[in-house]
Amino acid sequence: MREDVQRALSEYQVKIFGNQKNLERAEKLLKPDEKVLFVTPTNINITHVNTRKHDFLPGVVFLTDKRLLFSFKALSSFSTESIPLNEIRSVDCSGNGMTGSQISVHTITKSYSILVTYKRDLAQRIFQLFENARSSAIDSSPLSSPAPAVSPVDEIRKYKDLLDCGALTQEEFDAKKKQLLNL
Repeated sequence: MREDVQRALSEYQVKIFGNQKNLERAEKLLKPDEKVLFVTPTNINITHVNTRKHDFLPGVVFLTDKRLLFSFKALSSFSTESIPLNEIRSVDCSGNGMTGSQISVHTITKSYSILVTYKRDLAQRIFQLFENARSSAIDSSPLSSPAPAVSPVDEIRKYKDLLDCGALTQEEFDAKKKQLLNL
């Protein structure tokens, strides 16, 4: 197993029991110049934006410094979905301590909801990792234009996601909201 894969599994406390072969098979899809930031065997819910069709698939998710890679078995063959980081429009986090936390990744055509952990603090670290990777890819894209000004409403939505993830308390959220609205 690659060193960066082992590091990500350890750092984010990912359990791989029963998924060793799936991880090894998916790892072969990685390019030598990609750095693995996060990896997990998981279930993923893919929603097609235009049709609202849902696919619920077990597989392996890799977040690298270049893309989000999802490898899964469909019927008797293995398939993959590869999303360049600069095509990700937004990332959010939701969940609770009972059903687990999910990272949702949104592109123009699909949304991917990835079950990541039951621990809220760890889910917040993973969410921040996804968001930072996406931001870095957009910032380094040769076609990127100056970022539009972020509205207070957008900032409040971001902090609401953090509240929903359990990373902020209601009091912290309320204080930040008042600050953003100049109240």
